[in-house]
Amino acid sequence: MAVTRIWRIRGNASAPLAYVEDTEKTKNRGTEPAADDKALSDVIDYASNREKTDLQFYTTGINCNVTAAKDQFDTVKMRFGKEGGIVAGHCYQSFREGEVSAAEAHEIGVELARELWGDRFQVIVATHLNTKHFHNHFVFNSVSFCDGNRFHFCNEAYRNLRETSDRICKEHGLSIIEKPEGKRLSMNIYKMEQAGMPTRYNIARQAVDEAVSLSLNMEEFAGELKKRGYVCKLDPKHKYWSIVPPGWNKSIRTYRLGEEYTKDRIMERVYGNDPSVRTERIRQAYRTPNNYNLKRRIDKIMGRTGLEKLYLRYCYELGYLPKYTQRPTRLHIVLKEDLLKCDLYSEEAKFLVRHKIETDADLGSFVAGTKGTVEKLTGEREELRKMVKRNISEPDRGAAKEKMKELTEQLKGYRRDLRLAGDIGERSKVMEKNIETVDRERTEVRERKGVKSI
Repeated sequence: MAVTRIWRIRGNASAPLAYVEDTEKTKNRGTEPAADDKALSDVIDYASNREKTDLQFYTTGINCNVTAAKDQFDTVKMRFGKEGGIVAGHCYQSFREGEVSAAEAHEIGVELARELWGDRFQVIVATHLNTKHFHNHFVFNSVSFCDGNRFHFCNEAYRNLRETSDRICKEHGLSIIEKPEGKRLSMNIYKMEQAGMPTRYNIARQAVDEAVSLSLNMEEFAGELKKRGYVCKLDPKHKYWSIVPPGWNKSIRTYRLGEEYTKDRIMERVYGNDPSVRTERIRQAYRTPNNYNLKRRIDKIMGRTGLEKLYLRYCYELGYLPKYTQRPTRLHIVLKEDLLKCDLYSEEAKFLVRHKIETDADLGSFVAGTKGTVEKLTGEREELRKMVKRNISEPDRGAAKEKMKELTEQLKGYRRDLRLAGDIGERSKVMEKNIETVDRERTEVRERKGVKSI
């Protein structure tokens, strides 16, 4: 099985330098590369790294010499007057652990490179042996030595790379990925889920699990999801099912939530339920809360005023206040997506308390005063910057730089407060509307059940 990927290399050397200098990849870097080295030189050096390629035994140049590849690439660019823009293409081909030998991996890489680029471009093929998964790196010139045309980076090129790699792997008796997974979760969402933080994906899983646990057929399952604010597309003729979370326009295909959420698996879970789930659904619908005449945290919050009260109430409803952890499944539907912003709401609530801001007028006054302070400090820092550029003594220059650092730290704090204040001004209106919706629907439920409010 070979995994492939291709990307562009531009003239900015910062990203390739960071990649080359990664200590996890390069255990013995030797001399540090200069900061103004070209990106092309960096990526060629990385691909042909001696430690990774077993003293370059598994390094091959196609239409060029490995040791002089950069100069030869540049010569072609200068010949056709195309030195700027994208300087090269870089891609890799990674094999399953233990499936190929180093020699076979390199042979496959050279064959792939000759077929894809060998008739028009200069290419370096290097097989890296520094990981359990042997993998090939390809660096090819972005300008053709035949006609001076640039390589066209497009979806067709990416698809051609994958299809050609799969065909060559099959010819060598290797496995391939029959159904590429396609786009995965973003790294941000993945890290949040790993840390146990709520995302629209794990909230959707909870909603589907609840609906499954209370259903005996697909009509009941769809009805339970709709109660939770989800729009469902559960046509049995469709290959994939999808749901749209409340407050979102983009749908989620259920199979992306995990193996237990594919179309077939959901149907198995629903139809495998015991008939007693209907009793549980009825019991939940008519469950009445236990009312105790005790002093509660919500009573203390309701004693506050203005924006401070609004934010504390919102954090309470989200279950973010200490010792009052809320289960996301019990949240009102309009609040569930705001679980992702719990940290921000908490920070903004502390900001309001810290600066004693209760009303919109207080918030406006704070913003105006802080902006004035920022302008003043910015002016002072600019004067110090001009002073440093003048011909002054070294002690004075050092003192000016230290003062600039202090002013920069102060400005960071003030600008952070301005961002929080601006966000509060925008969010508070939405929060008020959500709280009104929660209170109104709770009142309607109590009246329907005949339960008096405390």
